[in-house]
Amino acid sequence: MYETGRELLTGGRGNICRAARETAELLDRIARFVALNADGDEFAHVEVAAVYRWTVPFAQRRIAFAVALSTRFPATFAAFRAGDIEEYTARRIVEATEVLSDEAIARVEAAIAAQAGEWNSQQLNYQLRKAVAHADPEAAARRAAMRVAARHMSSEQLDDAVGLLSFLGEIERVNLARDQVKAIAQQIKTAGDDRTLNQIRVDVGLDLLAGKGFENAKVHVYLTLPATTALGVDSKPGYLAGYGWLPAQRALELAAQKDAVWQRILTDPLTGHAVDVGRRKYTPPAALRDHIRATYLMCTGPGCVRPAHSCDLDHVTPFPAGATDRYNVKPACRLHHLVKTHGGWRVDLSDNGLGLTWITKHGFRFTHEPEPIADPDPAPF
Repeated sequence: MYETGRELLTGGRGNICRAARETAELLDRIARFVALNADGDEFAHVEVAAVYRWTVPFAQRRIAFAVALSTRFPATFAAFRAGDIEEYTARRIVEATEVLSDEAIARVEAAIAAQAGEWNSQQLNYQLRKAVAHADPEAAARRAAMRVAARHMSSEQLDDAVGLLSFLGEIERVNLARDQVKAIAQQIKTAGDDRTLNQIRVDVGLDLLAGKGFENAKVHVYLTLPATTALGVDSKPGYLAGYGWLPAQRALELAAQKDAVWQRILTDPLTGHAVDVGRRKYTPPAALRDHIRATYLMCTGPGCVRPAHSCDLDHVTPFPAGATDRYNVKPACRLHHLVKTHGGWRVDLSDNGLGLTWITKHGFRFTHEPEPIADPDPAPF
């Protein structure tokens, strides 16, 4: 049986409607879960993140969206659950009207309800701006003030040793900063630089903030070597604190920067786990700290990838009942440290002393085994 183009697109549209209904059902469950835990459980979002394999910030956004839909946007939520509108439409209605009163929100919903599911994103945003302006002429000014107050910087670590840094702030200052970087880059390009204009713009922006050649910050590069390997340079990757694995050559380039710190880590060739961390001048407590942070590259909490060097060192069994040693002390970011201490979560150690299991307030279990910091040697035939 041959499908026509009309059948293909119509079927695709049906899939979009089903996805909308399923997402709305998920958000409804989340909203009801939050309502059940409205007894002061400030860590409900951490459990939601763990169960659905989301990051904590993403879980917070989803919870806020779900709660808003279920409490302030009944008409929008009903259309979403019916599959009449997509998630983007529902989210934009919530975002565009968050500064309005409940009565004004109802007027906006009534004004756009009939056609919201038929508009594309540009039409939707145009109609929302018009409806909000009619419902409350001063809302735009309040929303702008709220957005400026919520200004922030964010960064994202991407693959292949690159990252993304962004700023959300007042449009005038953002545009001014952009134009300044572009003007400097254009001058450099005009002078004959062989980099592309985009490459120069990025380099100019990072040079202004971080300095050239890392002169404004110390770089801590962990060089991992199997215990059977000599201390000469080889092709093993380096570990950059706060990012992760880097190709050997890139790690060497960073290590050559002024004030860079190298730290030798010897690993068991059979397991890849740390067996010794090179020391020079630190006291034993610092040596223990470094050993733990070499063994556990990141927070041990469910789904968390915060680097161990920026985590708390948490006693699984609280001190003084629990010892301060490499078996009982594990890295946990401040949030996961808090949910264990104050949020009704607990942690059980595995028999080998390395792995551990987090048990949430509602009984969900998440096991963490430390990742080897070097590739184990293959088993002999």
